[in-house]
Amino acid sequence: MSTITSWNQEEERMYSELKALVEEVEGQEQRRKMLNRMIKQLRNARWRKKILNMDNHPFSNLRPAQLGIMITTGALAPIVVFCIFIWVSLWVE
Repeated sequence: MSTITSWNQEEERMYSELKALVEEVEGQEQRRKMLNRMIKQLRNARWRKKILNMDNHPFSNLRPAQLGIMITTGALAPIVVFCIFIWVSLWVE
């Protein structure tokens, strides 16, 4: 919970910093560059928040049986594909 709160505070700080910077910059080109830089920082903050929040991670609540099935499927898939390739190449000849 504290990380979510800290991320929200960080995002709020960035928005207030963006507002202050936009108000003090006078040139249109400088303002556009500054806005683009701040938008990139906000996107990175949201990306970090999404990545570090492990509650939304798809593999966080896997059961051991599901994990075993996934590993077995991943290990057997290349073997099955190779056998099909051999069978098709023998059938073509």
